[in-house]
Amino acid sequence: MAYRVGDHPLSPSFGFRLSSHFVFYTVLYPVIFVSRVVFGLRVRGFRNLRQARPAFLVSNHTLFLDPGVLAAVLFPFRTYFTMLEETALIPALGTFVRLLGAVPIPTSSRNFRLFEQDVRRGLEELGFVHFFPEGECYQWSQEVQPFHPGVFVLAARLGMPIVPIATVLHRRSWGGRHFLSILGRRLYIPPRVTVVVGPPIRPAPIRSGSRGSLRGNVEALTQRVHAAIQAAIDREGGSKSIYRGQMPRIVGEHARR
Repeated sequence: MAYRVGDHPLSPSFGFRLSSHFVFYTVLYPVIFVSRVVFGLRVRGFRNLRQARPAFLVSNHTLFLDPGVLAAVLFPFRTYFTMLEETALIPALGTFVRLLGAVPIPTSSRNFRLFEQDVRRGLEELGFVHFFPEGECYQWSQEVQPFHPGVFVLAARLGMPIVPIATVLHRRSWGGRHFLSILGRRLYIPPRVTVVVGPPIRPAPIRSGSRGSLRGNVEALTQRVHAAIQAAIDREGGSKSIYRGQMPRIVGEHARR
């Protein structure tokens, strides 16, 4: 079940997918509990999900547990989450996160057509495929970073709507302090999380055979989704003073050499 470069990002194996169903729901309920208790999770705009399927989901990436929190938000719906291919190649961990529904994005352009085919299949199966277009996790950031264009190219080419999702963080404190000192170390109090699901944003039609039309549509779609997520964060009062820096990537030995 280990992933190798050139494999289908979305495994066609019936056994793998049956195992994935079991692993996902085994992990989901503890994750929902943690999301509610640790992060005080609140959700706004859930009804927008019902109006959008099939669709791409796009959100800012600000928590290490973002996929788990978003899975709790989406329930009873499910989505496939895209991830870095180098993470999928890590022994054991790569297989585990794929069983949870993660789909690796190939680094080689030669494999992108296979990825697009699997994305189409994922949309047919679950109704949603999720992307973090910032490309990295910016821990506790409430300033949305520039987006990579991949998901917006796919949305424009497929005529598929994008649902913007904002993960909004609110500073919490205990006795006036936002961290605890334990054995000489600072442990920061997890922020309260509000997830805002916005109305779907649809790409403009592409003129047949026009590369300029595709490029312009992708740029406009990227800007609209980015602006919608940032506006939701600002409207909900996301705390912009708690940013903790870019999270290091989790990579295997092959990527360190």
